[in-house]
Amino acid sequence: MDKKTLTTFFLIFLILILSVEGSFAQKKGYPEKAIKLIVGTQPGGLIDLGARAWSDDLAKKLGVPVIISNQGGGGGTLALTDASKAKPDGYTLAAASQTPVVISPAITNLPYDSTRDFVPIGAFGVTPTLIVVNSSSNFKTMEELLDYAKKNPGKLNCGSAGVGTISHFDLELIKFYQKVDIVHVPFKGSTPAVTAILGNHVDLLCIALPALPGHLKAGRIRGLATTTKIKEFPDIPLFSEKGLAQAGMATWAGFFAPAKIPRDVHKKLAVAFEEVVKDAGVIQRLEGVGFSPYYVGPDALAKLIKEELERTSEIAKKAGIKQE
Repeated sequence: MDKKTLTTFFLIFLILILSVEGSFAQKKGYPEKAIKLIVGTQPGGLIDLGARAWSDDLAKKLGVPVIISNQGGGGGTLALTDASKAKPDGYTLAAASQTPVVISPAITNLPYDSTRDFVPIGAFGVTPTLIVVNSSSNFKTMEELLDYAKKNPGKLNCGSAGVGTISHFDLELIKFYQKVDIVHVPFKGSTPAVTAILGNHVDLLCIALPALPGHLKAGRIRGLATTTKIKEFPDIPLFSEKGLAQAGMATWAGFFAPAKIPRDVHKKLAVAFEEVVKDAGVIQRLEGVGFSPYYVGPDALAKLIKEELERTSEIAKKAGIKQE
C-alpha cells in the first residue's frame, strides 16, 4: 500500500470515528454540562439547607454537577429576578420559598411574574406555621382563644415575624374567615417574636416551626394549632381540625425553571426531581434541617401558586398589607 493510499485510508477512518462520536453526543441530549441552581438565601438559610439536602442526589441522577449559587436578599426576590432573566435551556434553575413566589408579589411590584416567568418542577418540603401561647396562658385550645376573641374584639394581640411574612398572612386569614379582631404586633424576625411570647408581652404568636422546638419541648409555650402535622409534636392539632383549613398557609419550598424551557427538558427534570425528593435518605435529610416531607408535582404546584396568589392578594388588599 503506497503512501497516498495509506493517507486516504487514514482520513476516511478518522472521519468515521468523528461521525460516530458526534452521533453519540447527539443522542446523549440534556444535560451535557453543569446546572446552576440559584438559591434565594445565604449559605445556611433554610432554603439553602433544603436545596443541599437533595441537590447532590439530583446531580447523580442527571449525571452532571448541580452547582448552588446563593443570592440572598429581598426575601428571595433578588434570586428569582436573576433566574427570570436566564436562558430557558435547563442549565439555570432556582430553589425558592413560597415568600418570593406568592407573598411578595401580593404586596409589592416586582420585575418578574411568578405565573408567567417560571414553570414549577416541584415542591420539596414544607415548614409548618403554628399558633402558640405562653404555657401560663388561660387558653388551652384554639376554640377557647377564638371564642374569647369573638366576645372581646381588639383585646387580644398576636405577634409575628414581621409585616408581609407567612405568619402575618396566616393571622390575617384567621381574622378574615373567623371574623375576629385580633391586633397584629409585627417583630423584626422570629427571635424577638418568640422572646415576646415567652415574656407574655403578646397574647399569642403565629410563627414558623424552626423558632419553636426547644421551647415546645421544655413546656415554655403551648401549641394550639399547626398548618402541617409535626412528627415531634403529634398532639398539636391541625388548623383544618379546628375549622381553619382556609386560614392555614404553611411555608413550602419549590424548584423552578425559567418559562419557555423545552418540554422534554422540563419533563426530564421533573421526573428526576420526584424520584430524588421521595427517596428515604433525602426525606431524612430534609427533616433534619426543618422541613416536613411535601412533594407536589409541576401541574399541582402551578395550581397552588395561582390559588395562593389570588388569596394573598385579596387579603393584602383588605388588610392594607404593603412591603415595609
